Amino acid sequence: MKRILCMLLAAAMLSLTACSEQSSGEDGAQSSPSGEGASPTVETEPAEEEPARLEDDLPDTDLEGWTMRILSHHDPLSDERTIYAYELTGETVNDLIYNRDLSLKKRFNCDFELIPGNGWATDQSMLEASVRAGSRDYDMSFLLPFATSGALITKGLLYNMLAVPHLNFEKPWWHTNVNSLYTIGGYLPFVSSDYLISSYQYANALIFNKKMAMDRGADDIYGMVREGTWTLDAFERVITEFSQDVNGDGQYTDEDSYGFASNFGYHAITWGYAIGELGVQFVDGEAVLGFCDERFYSLAEWLYGILYGGNLTFEIGWDKDCEINWDTDRVFMQAIWLADLVKFRDCESPYGIIPYPKYDEAQDGYYTYMDARSGNMAVPIDAEADTVKNVGLLMEAMSCLNFNDIVPEYLNSIMNYKYARDPESVEMLGYISAGRRWDIGYTFSSVDAGNIVWILDFHLKSTGGNLASKVASIEKVNRKTYQRILDGYADLASREW
Repeated sequence: MKRILCMLLAAAMLSLTACSEQSSGEDGAQSSPSGEGASPTVETEPAEEEPARLEDDLPDTDLEGWTMRILSHHDPLSDERTIYAYELTGETVNDLIYNRDLSLKKRFNCDFELIPGNGWATDQSMLEASVRAGSRDYDMSFLLPFATSGALITKGLLYNMLAVPHLNFEKPWWHTNVNSLYTIGGYLPFVSSDYLISSYQYANALIFNKKMAMDRGADDIYGMVREGTWTLDAFERVITEFSQDVNGDGQYTDEDSYGFASNFGYHAITWGYAIGELGVQFVDGEAVLGFCDERFYSLAEWLYGILYGGNLTFEIGWDKDCEINWDTDRVFMQAIWLADLVKFRDCESPYGIIPYPKYDEAQDGYYTYMDARSGNMAVPIDAEADTVKNVGLLMEAMSCLNFNDIVPEYLNSIMNYKYARDPESVEMLGYISAGRRWDIGYTFSSVDAGNIVWILDFHLKSTGGNLASKVASIEKVNRKTYQRILDGYADLASREW
């Protein structure tokens, strides 16, 4: 029974990505399909019988003790714990990962070695050093492509995943539409599957304080989401009534009350995606910039008022927790990653989970974007043929086992209200999942003032929300930047794999 419920949510979080990502044709052109982010249908009554386990259909293979060396991203906020377990700890997901690998060691007569980086992009520097030296120090990589701003492509460091044996992208554990997005001209540098629990954890969302909502008689936010009336105007109306100079000192500090709390960087840029925009699209071999139309400029003016215009929002530091404790009931709504829910599991004040609002009621759904920390899997470009074959075998097997066992358990930790404390929040996760967006512009961006993807972070305050002239000043350099990445794709696609 539990597994059926989890699979229903998994369907919302995977198959509905077809409604929330760009499609990619063989020529690399991408478009945004109609009907994105439409209200999801989530079954509430499970079937009576558990679904059969799906098999990976891999051949019986003896790897003769071969060890797969996995190079992994590792920094204080995200690391190898979502893909690898060093020992049994009693924590359910950790132990499932440990036992998954143990079963594969026995099945294929192989072993695993995890080699962590030590900082934001050190793992990719290690990968590049290995490729340049021809030392072949690693067989597979769990990486964050965002960390090197497209250098993985322009430096030609990654194997074509479309040429890796044993990977069956028709199987449901592969995030097919994500992989299609990054396939250009027949070259795919990295992939995503259920092997990456992180691909579920780093969607951007909002939580609201249900106690504060009840005490103040706030509008029914769940109802607005369902009815399609949860818009920018509705968001502003709801949060405005909660900001208050609690101590009466005439200043707004962490001792006062706020309608909203957010990081003004990576959570702030979510608003551009929430209204249905994308930073960059590759169309017919050219980079086409987003975030440069009247709709986006209108959003920017509105967002300036929310973040800077009237003590509505408490700023959370970059990669920091909110300094106002949730249980003090002085923050009504907060921007989070779904991975952050674990930080709220012991809170006394109840919370609800909701999507970011729409631009207006005419918008066809609710959107969000997937943070860079969701990660991808790749193979070094200089891997030998036997290594590529072995990695494909184990990657397929691990993804299958995660689909059958580990992802359902992780989703159950949300669905049994361990983190989502009411059935409405579970329903809201369907809306969030259906509207998840991956953006080539974001994936290959750099966090700097000249990148179009980060314009809400670097220039919203200084321009007073009037971004049109700033966008115009950086358009040319952005087109050149992303064109270089397209050229790198073309070079890699031209090779024999």
